[in-house]
Amino acid sequence: MAIEIVDSHHHLWSLSPTNPTKYSWLRPVSEGGIAWHVAGDVEGLKQSYLIDDYLRDVTNPSCQLIKSVHVQAEADDSIEEVKYLEQVSNENSHGFPHAIVAHANLASSELPKLLETYTRDYPRVKGIRQLLNWSNKDSRLSMTDRPDYLTDKNWLEGFQLLTSHSLSFDFQVYPSQMIDASKVARQYPSAILILDHCGLPVDGQNGFDSWKEGMKHMAEQSNVICKLSGLVMFNHAWSKEILAPYIIECLRLFTPKRCMFGSNFPVDKLNITYEELVNVYRDIAENDAGLTKDELELIFKQNAIKAYRL
Repeated sequence: MAIEIVDSHHHLWSLSPTNPTKYSWLRPVSEGGIAWHVAGDVEGLKQSYLIDDYLRDVTNPSCQLIKSVHVQAEADDSIEEVKYLEQVSNENSHGFPHAIVAHANLASSELPKLLETYTRDYPRVKGIRQLLNWSNKDSRLSMTDRPDYLTDKNWLEGFQLLTSHSLSFDFQVYPSQMIDASKVARQYPSAILILDHCGLPVDGQNGFDSWKEGMKHMAEQSNVICKLSGLVMFNHAWSKEILAPYIIECLRLFTPKRCMFGSNFPVDKLNITYEELVNVYRDIAENDAGLTKDELELIFKQNAIKAYRL
């Protein structure tokens, strides 16, 4: 039976020369674009992924998409990206995406003006994501310009400003950063905080114990919600047996009340179809973790509606 879904994490980008929203990372390597991505075939990402492409991918017998959340995709200009997404939403009959998680650098002196613009002019902006994942082992895995944002005074002041605007924050951090991230969560107990991509278990089975330890710190903070997303980025030759330990552990630590499904399309699309993704996550949640029908509805629909105020 098809399950109703709110997709809490997907991306769209138009690489048309006429689109004022530009993405430097998606340019050819000769023009400064990236040459490698943890998800796999980087050239597969360097093509437009429009709302019609997304809706085509999600149309299958296993699920019925009712709402979606677009998460910032590292556009060169954050406001231009939001303008583009608002236009996309206004122009399709079902209003996808229904919410936008926009970009902001919380340490920037321009932050007050940017947050004011988001909340005043763009009603679909419900949250902020600033990529914070930093690796000391492999520079290719670092998606931020410095490792210390989570403890930086200016950044923390920016975080406080963010919460005053009633915007959520998506944490994208590695397990080694989760002690600092959990301290931020503890400092702002009323903030709505979302942990992206199951906490980025980039080291696979070799790093499972350290991933689990970091996730324990995050789960102890009752205002943190875990996105069941992004696992295929690190497991290109995925299988139920490979993905199950992560999903089961997330559900155990955070409980079904604080977990929600996200597709991470088109990034995960490099190695899995939307229908396969929904089916394997549902299979694990239902048959391995033993979730009830009501609990499945929480992780596939209701928790995202609540977290992103849809």
